[in-house]
Amino acid sequence: MDYLRIENFKCFYNIEVGFNRLTVLAGANGNGKSTTIQALLFLRRTIEHCAQWDNAEGFDSGFYSITKPNGLNVELNGSYCLALGNSNYILPRNYKKDTIELGITNGVGTFKIVYDSNDGELWLTPIAVVGESDKSGLFMQEFYYLNAERMGPRISQAIKFYDYPNAGFQGEYVAQLLGDTNFNYNFRVDEKRKHSKAPSPYLEQQVNAWLNEIMPGVKVSASYSTETHSAQVRVDNYFTKGEPTIATNIGFGISYVLPILVTGLIAKSGSYMVVENPEAHLHPSAQSKIGRFLAHIAQSGVNVIVETHSDHIINGVQISAAKAEIKPELVTINFFSQKEGEPQPDVEPISINKLGELSKWPTGFFDQSQIDFAELFKIRKG
Repeated sequence: MDYLRIENFKCFYNIEVGFNRLTVLAGANGNGKSTTIQALLFLRRTIEHCAQWDNAEGFDSGFYSITKPNGLNVELNGSYCLALGNSNYILPRNYKKDTIELGITNGVGTFKIVYDSNDGELWLTPIAVVGESDKSGLFMQEFYYLNAERMGPRISQAIKFYDYPNAGFQGEYVAQLLGDTNFNYNFRVDEKRKHSKAPSPYLEQQVNAWLNEIMPGVKVSASYSTETHSAQVRVDNYFTKGEPTIATNIGFGISYVLPILVTGLIAKSGSYMVVENPEAHLHPSAQSKIGRFLAHIAQSGVNVIVETHSDHIINGVQISAAKAEIKPELVTINFFSQKEGEPQPDVEPISINKLGELSKWPTGFFDQSQIDFAELFKIRKG
């Protein structure tokens, strides 16, 4: 297991958050889940911005390498959809030092970057690098992030350049990936990620197989035009009767889930895939199935990090463990909460066994249904 080390960053004074092959961040609003993801994204952006590119073993096996600061500042807003304001917003309220530290500990050792917080600037300044970068997921070129605010239905999406195939931070490249014939003919979905009912390794066929699993009867197709520099996704379901319609005529759920499916199927093994609120705009049954899909992708070798407020996502992961679709020891659920008198949020790891049972059920961990049922019972009893 890897550990994300956070010191003097927003609500955290000093904490380590465990990351497994499949890591779920759960808990009430305002308890540090988003801060944890922001810390990871900012660390990743620093590596991209300040490291050297090493592809001595070939283009497909390159890694970032950083041994010391290169004098560049790292922006707090823009990259990875970060909107952190200025540096005064980064330090916690009662900080005792004005430096910030972000890093990761794994089987190789500890790597961290120390930043000068400056004073009200729109950036942080790396001033020291401790430890050595390695060839783990954080230093790979491929890094996949899906923001909670993904693109809704669009008639078309613009074609854009990308360094490596990805769905974009908000799903803006999905139509392009599905519609680009050259990419689809050359790319093959990993055997470990293929849907059991779809033998074809091509991306569109695999996306549709998983989409039908999550939303029965739904199918997508895509077109790609170099003349208009645009791509379009069209959707078919039980009611369109074989005549696909534009995405704007169907709804948000499909547009929100497509980037998750596409990213999971194309993500490079060993890389990070970070997904915020995969449950957005989905029916509870679809939420459970997307939880199982993410577990499937994690089992195949991708480091999946999920922030969620949905117990159905958790249920899907539990079912996946019980069905031996993912090894239970590869799953960690981090529950973020407040404890009276503590200066920072508490992060409690929860594991799953081979029966899909959780190791613990802390107070406030997806127990609102029981609380509401109890309240209704009291009301009905008068």
